[in-house]
Amino acid sequence: MPRASVIMPVYNNAAYVQEAIHSILVQTYTDFELILIDDGSTDGSSYLISLIEDPRVRKVFHSQNRGLVASLNEGLSLATGEYIVRMDSDDFAAPDRLGIQITFMDQHPSIDLSGSAFTTSIGGTPKVNPVSHEEIRTWLLFHCCICHPTTIMRSSMIHRLNVQYDHNYPHAEDYELWNRLAPHIQMANLPINLLYYRLHSGQVSNQHQATQAESARKVRQRQFSQLGLALSDEENQIMLDFMHFNLHAHDNNNYNRAVGFANWVLEQNRKYGVYNQEMLNMAFSRCISNLPY
Repeated sequence: MPRASVIMPVYNNAAYVQEAIHSILVQTYTDFELILIDDGSTDGSSYLISLIEDPRVRKVFHSQNRGLVASLNEGLSLATGEYIVRMDSDDFAAPDRLGIQITFMDQHPSIDLSGSAFTTSIGGTPKVNPVSHEEIRTWLLFHCCICHPTTIMRSSMIHRLNVQYDHNYPHAEDYELWNRLAPHIQMANLPINLLYYRLHSGQVSNQHQATQAESARKVRQRQFSQLGLALSDEENQIMLDFMHFNLHAHDNNNYNRAVGFANWVLEQNRKYGVYNQEMLNMAFSRCISNLPY
């Protein structure tokens, strides 16, 4: 049984999939299986996958496209490793990614899920997300602060909580899952660049922006409901302004409404105790002061 199972769904990524696969097969840490799930590709991706002969690779071919969530859940069911690692077929991993992440998880048995920093350009400045669990859980109210293809999870947690990705949140299935898991596990982000996250016109976040935004709104509304709140369209827009650091002190009307909204949410959190109050106050303060983490 390998220590890690790397799950890589593939759909029409012939231009990048070989590089993504190669970045895993040349890892300095070698005790893993790579589960490649071709989800009915029509651009030659499946042929490129069929050429791979490495014994650590397990190949699954769908005759028709079933969607990313179905492939991810199939990967979870097939994985045999102690750890489950996510990888996208258009990114590539740093050579020591698996070694660093597995060492971290071995040394921190209370952590069930961890991500890492990443870059979106060769030699670019790494994007470092919130590191500690309480920071992550709080910022998840605002946006997804765990980069899905950088994650490593314990299989024991997956089985204990019967974890599956949810079809009801298309193109934001990871954001939904992190919020669902946050009250039950400990999470972390390593401030180490372990992935090149490729930006291109064909990726999901570009092709399905509207659907992704609506799914993310549903996730946030579910979180606000735990605070006894149901946001109106106007209140949701204020939250979007916070998220996008789009508040300015010289715009008195919007600025004052935003401050009132933040105080309202903080008061509800004081009542329900869903989030760390200090962390939530800090997040609102950073957004309203245009100070991204």
